[in-house]
Amino acid sequence: MKKYIVAGLTLAMISCVSSKRLKTAESKYSLLENKLEMANQTIDSCKVQNAALRVSLESSKAETQVANQKINALQNDLLMKDELIKASENNTAFVKEANEDLNKRITDLHNSNAVNADIIKKMLEELEVKNLKVLNLSLALQKQDSLNIHLVKRTKQNISDKKLKKSLEKLGFVFY
Repeated sequence: MKKYIVAGLTLAMISCVSSKRLKTAESKYSLLENKLEMANQTIDSCKVQNAALRVSLESSKAETQVANQKINALQNDLLMKDELIKASENNTAFVKEANEDLNKRITDLHNSNAVNADIIKKMLEELEVKNLKVLNLSLALQKQDSLNIHLVKRTKQNISDKKLKKSLEKLGFVFY
């Protein structure tokens, strides 16, 4: 029972508030309700903005993924092109070395051809000299042959056939 009395006294004291305090409390209450309403509207607009931002974030994530895939593809393409460039540089270096080697060989062949040409010229000159010697010898032999023929004819006229046969028989020739 004591509890009821204490509760009744507390209720009586609370209900005995002055009207001025009541009006200020009501005005504060209405201001707080307005603020609460405005806060709820702000929360609602923030929720809408948050949802829009989430959609935007998701689309940005998708765009980022597409951009990352493009970047990866471009990087792979760049790596392949770098490898092609390195391969072509290696090929160019190989071709340059081969060209230098070929130029050296061409120079060596040119020099050897020049030496060979000189040797061939000398050989041709020697052959011409030998050819002239052979020609001179053949002319000399022709002259000698013609002289021999001429001498034989002259001696044949001077020597009879019997004398010729006898001299040849002495030398060892036999006639039948």
